[in-house]
Amino acid sequence: MDRDQRHLQLLSKLQIIYGILNIFVTLIFYWVVKDLSDATRDYLGQTRPELEVSLLIGFGVIFYLIGFAILFCIILAGQSLARYENYRFCLIVAICECPIFPFGTLLGIATIVVLLRDSVKQLFLKNSQKSQPVN
Repeated sequence: MDRDQRHLQLLSKLQIIYGILNIFVTLIFYWVVKDLSDATRDYLGQTRPELEVSLLIGFGVIFYLIGFAILFCIILAGQSLARYENYRFCLIVAICECPIFPFGTLLGIATIVVLLRDSVKQLFLKNSQKSQPVN
């Protein structure tokens, strides 16, 4: 049982650090894209109608917000792993993390491997039974 708890604690810390670092990377990416889009917006404003320019910028903002939400979920999954809560949520986030190559793939696969152990499932189950009040 100690091995599982150590692995979950390590994965928890790695998930949280990975999510926080990616937030900073996402913000830097946003600033770079914003600077590039200013020049592109000027060019597109001269050659295309205003609606198309707005749509292109709007889709960029939507994709940025989706990415930010995914990173927020990664951080929440890290916290849940540390507390042995929300087994399904942690598993879903680990699966969704796999396409984020290369570090997300490694971290996602490691998290999935640990979460699929029967002893880890029992650890999450015991914790959920402790938190439920007895009627």
